[in-house]
Amino acid sequence: MSLIIVLFAFGLSAAAGFDGVTEPINQAKIGFTVPGKIDSIWVKEGAFVRKGDTLMNLVKTEEELKARITKITAKDTSSIVSARVKMETYEKDWQVTKKLFETSNSISAEQLWEKEMNFRIAKEEWEAAKVSKSRDSLEYRMARAQLQKQYLLAPFDGEIVSIAKNNSESVEALEPIIEIADVRTCRMTAYIIVNKADRLKVGQTVKLSLNGSSKTRTKKGTIEFISPVVDKASLLRTVKVIFDNSNPSIEPGVTGKILLP
Repeated sequence: MSLIIVLFAFGLSAAAGFDGVTEPINQAKIGFTVPGKIDSIWVKEGAFVRKGDTLMNLVKTEEELKARITKITAKDTSSIVSARVKMETYEKDWQVTKKLFETSNSISAEQLWEKEMNFRIAKEEWEAAKVSKSRDSLEYRMARAQLQKQYLLAPFDGEIVSIAKNNSESVEALEPIIEIADVRTCRMTAYIIVNKADRLKVGQTVKLSLNGSSKTRTKKGTIEFISPVVDKASLLRTVKVIFDNSNPSIEPGVTGKILLP
């Protein structure tokens, strides 16, 4: 920090307070994790949305078709049922033949071995059918996951600050497209002289003086964080204060002061 900031912190701000800047506690610029072309935009700038709301989606025809196809395959259990019936039939035939072999001379060892082999092969086919069905289920889940990537959802409750793209425009993976902020709860970050900060503790209530276009506003806030280290050059500690802004009367981004006794 510059010498001017240090002198201001030790001098004028010691009586009036310590300068800080405000921000929403939740704010993010979000985008899709896959590239594509925008199909629909479901919200407008300034709209309030809830966590999980759909904000935008890409063209998703191919992904929808793949999800439908894999769903049909995953739901079809006929191969497993058929393999199980075949296995059970061969098992009964083998058991009957085994009893006859043990109680009479009408069945040869070769016939018994053949019946047992038929059962063993049918059992392997049933096991393979179950594995194949598990793979089909996984492919369906993967197709569903890929389809979900075509939707951009709100990560938290908040207001749409800006939308950087229009319908039919192409987007790249991880390209910031929508900015969302929850201004109902805000945070002020300030740098406080060490001998003042030492008297503070997390959870303590403090008074805030916040600047505005026409007048200064006051708020009460709760200390959320006090840096465990002190800046060597300035002997200042970072302090973060959370305050309620559900009115909302404060525009996040404005400056102000943390007022200390």
